[in-house]
Formats: sequence, structure tokens, C-alpha cells
Amino acid sequence: MSLKKILLIWAGMVTVYAAVVAFYFLSQGEGAVPGAMAGGPADPATFMSGEQIHNVHRLSTIEYISFFISTPIKWTIMALLLALGVSAWFRDKAEDWFRLSGLRLIVFLFLLQVTLQLIELPLDYYLHSLNRAYGLSNQAIGSWLGDQAKSLVIDYCLSVPLYGLLLWAIKKSPQRWWLWGWIVSIPLTLFFTFVQPIVLDPVFNEFKPLQDEQLRQKILKLADEAGIPANQVYQVDKSKQTNTLNAYVSGIGASTRIVLWDTTLQKLKKDEILFIMAHEMGHYVKHHVLWGTLYGIAESLTGFWLVYRLYRRIHSKFGTELNVRGPYDMASLPVLFLLTSVLTFAASPLDNAISRMHEHSADQYAISLTQDKDAGIRAFQQLAANSLSDVNPPSLVQWFLGSHPTLAQRIDYVQHYPVIR
Repeated sequence: MSLKKILLIWAGMVTVYAAVVAFYFLSQGEGAVPGAMAGGPADPATFMSGEQIHNVHRLSTIEYISFFISTPIKWTIMALLLALGVSAWFRDKAEDWFRLSGLRLIVFLFLLQVTLQLIELPLDYYLHSLNRAYGLSNQAIGSWLGDQAKSLVIDYCLSVPLYGLLLWAIKKSPQRWWLWGWIVSIPLTLFFTFVQPIVLDPVFNEFKPLQDEQLRQKILKLADEAGIPANQVYQVDKSKQTNTLNAYVSGIGASTRIVLWDTTLQKLKKDEILFIMAHEMGHYVKHHVLWGTLYGIAESLTGFWLVYRLYRRIHSKFGTELNVRGPYDMASLPVLFLLTSVLTFAASPLDNAISRMHEHSADQYAISLTQDKDAGIRAFQQLAANSLSDVNPPSLVQWFLGSHPTLAQRIDYVQHYPVIR
């Protein structure tokens, strides 16, 4: 079957899929929870206004449809860049302008990444505007575009050496490059997990010591009880970008940082903040980040091998039609991007299931450490109300996006947890 015919069939499948996805989410009920939770603290009708419930339903429906439809469309765009010869044209231009292979790769990746960013920008801007309209973000367009540019620059600066090494490995070791790629990915994974929050996050926001000294002492006392080696708590000015809430514990050993978004400080009571911090401390104490990282490293070994096998097959079957010279040709990098995206999406149900286990365990730890179920219930209710979060999303959403148990499940669990005093 020719590549053109495959693309036509794929376009038809995406069209039908988009219609089914839209119907599925548009037919979901508004503010519904399981019957056993109706009227209880997990029911949004007990802690949200009717307008909030309506806004949650409308916003969530748009976001769900956008995600599930845009994902295969992004794959289609990547395939079209290859099938229409755009990627090969970028390569040819880079070769026309420079003789050195390193400079050619720099130019090629710049053209490719800027093109992809511009293609995705309208949807990203629409979702940002939607968040502004619903009061979830107050970030001006100029600031938002600035953050988009910063992300693009960081991604680009990292991708040039990484993809340069990968193409070199493919050329030098056609049968084993996937193994070398996996080995190199391990220190990078560790860097982005444990070091990025300390090194890269300050590029986007200002971190400073928590100004509320009383709350700081309570959080550090909680950290001491949890055995966390932290002597400082930080607040970060996320309110310039978002009105949603968050807090986290990052780093390892001496680099451990306890961080609160200023929005969390503004909208939660102190006992609610302490419960949220106890949850985040639970991740640290139970080594969830470490175990999750080790799982990710092991999973990526399978991923690299599958990409290698599929990459070879695509090149052997469609290489000529795609106008690429071989697996080591930089013009074939979109094939790697496409395969990685598809496999990541396919693995997300398992990844999310493991993440939900860790989140549930951290909730247990928070109840045990604070002995304050009421604060936990109110904290989760505030998270839902302030972030306009769907407390009981459809199963499809939980499979592919649900890194946490639903907020309805979390509230219900805290409510019925037997605290022993």
C-alpha cells in the first residue's frame, strides 16, 4: 500500500474518531458523581455554586475534546511534514547554507521546531484564552508568549546536542543505537527529575523564602516529623500566570526544597495548606519520585527498542517516498518524534495507574501525619473549586490523563478513613 493511500485512510479515520470523541464528551452529565457520594462532601453541589458546576462542565468538555482530537492531529501534521517533503526541504536548505554537519543540524532543528511551535500555537493560545476567560489565568498575552519563547529556546538548546549524538549513534551503530540512546537518557532523566526544579524553574518564576513565619515554622515542624532534611520553605509568584493551586517537595538530600505557589497561600487556610504539604511530603518519604523515575527508566528501555524496530521498518518501506537518505538522515527526525509521541500516548494508561497508586499512598500519609481529615476534605474541595476541576471525569480521561485519583474519590476516601488518635 502506498504512503499516499495510507494517509488518505488515516485522514478518514481521524475524521470519524473526532466525531465519536466529540459526541462522547458532549453527552456527559453535568456535575454527576456516583450515587453513594451524592449529597456528601465529594458532591460538587455541596461546595460549588450552580454557576461553578456549569463552568467546570463546559471548560472540562472543551479541554477533553481538545486533547483527544489534537493528539492524532499532531501525529498527522508530523506525518505530513515527512510525506510532503517539508522535512527534506529543511535539510536541503541547511545543506545549501552550511558545509559543517553541526551547523546544518542547528539550522534544521531550528526550522523544524519553530514550524511545529507555530502550528501548535493557535490551539495553545485558544486554551490560554479560555483559562483567562474562566478566571484560571491572569497572564497577559505578552507574558504568555514570552514563556512560550523561553520554553522553545530551552528545548532547542537541549535538542541540538541530544539529537546530534543520536544521529551520530545511528550512523556508527545501526543495530545498537537504541541501547546507547537509552543509556544516555538515564542521566538526563535524573537531571530533569531532581535538578530541573532548582535550575530551570527559576527561569520562569521568582522563588523567595516563605514570608509567613508562623506557617513556615509549622511546615518545617511537619517536615521534621516526616524526616525531611529541609531548613527553608519557598513561595513562588505563580499568581502572575495562573489562579490555580499547587505545592511540592523537590530535590534530593541537601537540595530538597519545599515550595508553595502564592496562589495556594492566598486561597487556602493554614490547616488546609499543612494537609497539602503533608501529602507532598508523603511522596518524598515514600520515595515515590525515585521509584517513579526508576520505573520510567526501565519503561524507556522498551520504548527505545520499539522505536528502533518501527524506525527501521518505516525506513525500509517508505524511505524513498519520504525523500530521506537513511535512518541517520536528520530529515527523518520527525519519524522519531512521531513514534515517540504515539508510544508515549499508548503507555499513558499504565503510567497513570502507577501514578494514581502513589497519589493515593500520599493521601494516606497526609491523613496519618496531620490527623486532620476535615482539613483534607476542605483542601480538596478548594482545589476543585478554585481550579474549576472536574471532580468525577469520564473513565476515558482517567485512563489517559488521570495521574491522580479523581477528586471525588479522594474526598470520599479521606471522609471515610479511620483516624486513630
